[in-house]
Amino acid sequence: MNDRWRAPLIAIAASVGLIGIYLAFGGASYDPANVDDPCLTRETAILEERESFELIALASLDGAACELQVSREELTLALADEEATAAFAAEHRIGDDAVEDALRAGLVRAVDDAAATGRIDGFEEAALREVAERAPVGAAIETLRALPGDDSVQGLLTQLGELTQLELPSLDGVPSVDGIEDLIP
Repeated sequence: MNDRWRAPLIAIAASVGLIGIYLAFGGASYDPANVDDPCLTRETAILEERESFELIALASLDGAACELQVSREELTLALADEEATAAFAAEHRIGDDAVEDALRAGLVRAVDDAAATGRIDGFEEAALREVAERAPVGAAIETLRALPGDDSVQGLLTQLGELTQLELPSLDGVPSVDGIEDLIP
């Protein structure tokens, strides 16, 4: 055999062998993984592996996806940016308000689930419930997404404190409380 043809023939033989092995191990019958129903509770073993805020974030997505009757994965991709969210809303013929309402309902459901399983309680539960019910949904999601492994309410509050461009309600017309300084230690 000519040395000039040896390397290409070896490469072709290796490629054919690799394709044969791939087919022998079921490579021709690829089935994508099943997507879990977001309306069903996840298995306890899977939930126990998650950190508290990761669990809350995933449960929030489950709750919102359930409200919108889509998969958690589809909703996650839709929340990647404003353009993706707009395309998702248009595809499903829903308004931005419906997406926001579903996300808020998902956040509240996640706090309820975490409290019911004992993952959070007391101050953590109260703080997270306030965030779920009152914080702008986008800010709450960004805050949960930005937590860099700091699985604590202090980390959450620090992230919320760093948010800018929040549209907070005006305090005009709220009566002042004289002597409030005396109540603060």
